[in-house]
Amino acid sequence: MRLLFMLTFCLFAITAVGQTSPVSDKVNVVYEKDAKKLPAGIQPKYFLDSVLIGSCLPLFSQEEIKNIHVSTDSKIGEVYVMTKNPGVFRFMTLEEIKNKYVKSPSPATLYMIDNDLVKGNIANLKIDENYILNINILSESDFGSLKGAVKDIDIIKITTKSKENLERADQVYIRGTEFQAGL
Repeated sequence: MRLLFMLTFCLFAITAVGQTSPVSDKVNVVYEKDAKKLPAGIQPKYFLDSVLIGSCLPLFSQEEIKNIHVSTDSKIGEVYVMTKNPGVFRFMTLEEIKNKYVKSPSPATLYMIDNDLVKGNIANLKIDENYILNINILSESDFGSLKGAVKDIDIIKITTKSKENLERADQVYIRGTEFQAGL
């Protein structure tokens, strides 16, 4: 009887401690080429201060927006953005930014804006030059996974003057492990 009690107690203890919440074996992986996209003619039209911009709104400070109106009268939709100070923007394409600020002979370029990789047609994307906080140029040698596999490529990392980026830029980071007091 004692042996049966000990065996039951041990089995109960093992099952109680061994219980874990099930972890899903499935991870959702989506290849961009397989993702469903809207056809080119379905993209909304953007108007900035009553001027047709196209199907891609340029990047500029959110503080400059006076109001936004979305018109659903047409099939594809129209977005009207009015700014507080019309005409003060200096919009540049990514290629114009590269030609003006980057001195590199590399033929290939990847663009990142606020840590997001720019995909698609980069010719349509424009940024207000006054909205750029800084530009960092990285090469394939800065990335262990690209080193030796890809040659002559620049990664142009553009940081905008968003509220979060401005707050981060004002922070001071101090490195070190020792404390030293002096007179």
